[in-house]
Amino acid sequence: MAPRTHIAVLGGGISGLSTAWYLARTAPSNVKITLIEGTKRTGGWLHSDRVADPQHPNGKGSILLERGPRSLRPQGISGLNTLEMVRELGLDSKIEPVSKSSPAAKNRYIYSHKTLHKLPSSIMGALTHPLLAAKIPRAGLDLVKGGSGQEDESIQDFITRRFGKGFSDDLISAMVHGIYAGDISKLSVRSTFGMLYHMEKDYGSIVLGMLMGGGAVETPWDLTLKEKIVKEMPDLQEFVGKTSIYSFTDGLEELSRSLEKDLVKGGRVDIHKDSIVEKLDANLDSRDVRISIKGQEPVHANAVISALPPLKLQKLLSKPYPELTHNPSVTVAVVNLVYSAEQARLASPGFGYLIPRSENSAVNHRGLLGVVFDSCAIPEQDKGESQGKTLKLTAMIGGHMFNEALSQIASGSGSGASTLDLELSGSHKEDVSDFFAKTAMDAVKKHLKIDAAPELVKVHIHHDCIPQYLVGHLQRMQTLDQSLRKDFDGLLAVTGAGYLGVSVNDCIKNAREVAEAVVSKLEEEDDGEAQLVGRQDAITGLERSWFL
Repeated sequence: MAPRTHIAVLGGGISGLSTAWYLARTAPSNVKITLIEGTKRTGGWLHSDRVADPQHPNGKGSILLERGPRSLRPQGISGLNTLEMVRELGLDSKIEPVSKSSPAAKNRYIYSHKTLHKLPSSIMGALTHPLLAAKIPRAGLDLVKGGSGQEDESIQDFITRRFGKGFSDDLISAMVHGIYAGDISKLSVRSTFGMLYHMEKDYGSIVLGMLMGGGAVETPWDLTLKEKIVKEMPDLQEFVGKTSIYSFTDGLEELSRSLEKDLVKGGRVDIHKDSIVEKLDANLDSRDVRISIKGQEPVHANAVISALPPLKLQKLLSKPYPELTHNPSVTVAVVNLVYSAEQARLASPGFGYLIPRSENSAVNHRGLLGVVFDSCAIPEQDKGESQGKTLKLTAMIGGHMFNEALSQIASGSGSGASTLDLELSGSHKEDVSDFFAKTAMDAVKKHLKIDAAPELVKVHIHHDCIPQYLVGHLQRMQTLDQSLRKDFDGLLAVTGAGYLGVSVNDCIKNAREVAEAVVSKLEEEDDGEAQLVGRQDAITGLERSWFL
């Protein structure tokens, strides 16, 4: 009998968990699947905390706080795919939807020129908007400018060229702060706003492309997946039509916890936690990958799917791949603030507000990216006597400005410590947390006119949490696709936020695509055992890069 095929997944964040889950659902029963996670928990950046309400020490109330992502969008193929997963996991009853008619869906703000400005919801609203009205005539040139013919450029260059510097600095930079915590002068427009890139390429105009409903980037696999989901679960379309965003009763981590629980219950996947992978050695002749794990016996697999960040993967490989190390990732401080609703109220209910680059350069906000109004979005996540009795806000600070923000502490302390010293040194950690807590509270006081002291403050610093797709990213992924195909011949594939999409939905859908592709290369031998074959068209997980 042929040896049993073994597929190993590296990394237990949402990408790794999803990859293992899809493998378990699609691979033949004789295929062994192992998930290897370096920490003591799975879920990665999905981390929800249910904490005691300081206003109700009797235990009759609790508050839900999110350290990382806090909601999902149901729209698009990736949104549908996640909804299908949610249903398969039995999480329907725990969904907390935000209706498109709610203030959290309709009211999103930008803080500029010492004022919160509600973003317009229509073209007529944009024509009279105090931030945008003066920029509309310049933006009209988009209709006649045509395309640039460039393969890629920065978001800043693209938007400035088509709509003017005002749109770039005052509007788009704020959106990028909310999604990537990044610098629009460095990020790739093709990799981050691919729809805009393709509208220009196909129609010569963004406005015309929008009117024609163009710009969608859908691969044949995407279209097949959408057709399958809509056919099998037609009622999901109704949910998508009326829902802006959603989460779960106990937070977004409920998704990763349910994935792990389902994997354990199914018995198809061995989960190894607290197992730090130190090296990968691939043998093309024996079709084997030796996975060296710190302090443990090595694991041997016939294929490895890495859901690790690209830089971490590079450290495991003997040969350098520049594409794995080119892009940096930014660090973000997340500050949860909980106020008594009797002492603090929002004058402008909504989802929250973002800070544009122009405002950060004009006034020192110490790296503030934006503030989310958690209580307004999903108040049902608080339980008991806490529901409706608290105002929860979350400030995001740093991103591409993180080191600049930390340098203020270093200069203020007079210690001469570097920003790295401040992050790592135990003697400075309290200073760093206090700095970000004060930054968040000062912003709330200044921008939202809330003078009350918070009942609870939690500071979490997420190191290297959001990959930055620099200009030329897709071309580098295409090069990496070719290199992995040549050097590993299907023994190594990749997925995760570092490659072809940073959102939770993207990570889940890309995990499904690579898992199903690897399974498609399994062929039955004469004895009925499924074996990984197919040296031609070896799977890398980066095939999508050629379609974007």
